[in-house]
Amino acid sequence: MSTHHAFRSLQPALRTALMCAALTALTTAPQLAQAQVAPRVAVSHYDVLRTELFSGIPVTAVFSPSQCPHGQGAGAKAPAPVVHGGFAVRDFLEVEGSNIGFSNQHLTLRPDGTPVLELAQYRVTPDDKATVTVSFLSPLTYQAVSAPQTFQCAIGAGLDFSIGLAGLLRR
Repeated sequence: MSTHHAFRSLQPALRTALMCAALTALTTAPQLAQAQVAPRVAVSHYDVLRTELFSGIPVTAVFSPSQCPHGQGAGAKAPAPVVHGGFAVRDFLEVEGSNIGFSNQHLTLRPDGTPVLELAQYRVTPDDKATVTVSFLSPLTYQAVSAPQTFQCAIGAGLDFSIGLAGLLRR
């Protein structure tokens, strides 16, 4: 069956709809081709994170300490093992114009088998940087068992976020 005969065999209403769609496409194509595309506005990771958190959209923080220099050193890479970990950000607060803060705590074992309570505090700033301070406490007394470790991270390099179903924030 030829294309012409196949078209003529369609219901009249469907033929009319197809003709209208074809005419619309032909008449609007030149305007669409010449349309100006608006310039892309750069949005910071901080702004996206803030919007998602305050909208109630699930956010997962992914921390890779080996990709962050120590905050107390002179820019040297942190002597941390290559590990990556994440957790759902449930509780947070914003110091308006300064930072968004949240934390995570969990029990873990040191290599020698000693249990410790690991407390990680995160501060994300509007310049798309973050300070992560990890403290190790006795699970019985809550006293520090070692000095805290501080990491200076860039969002997207050391600290990243997975937003809802959209995946990791990347520019």
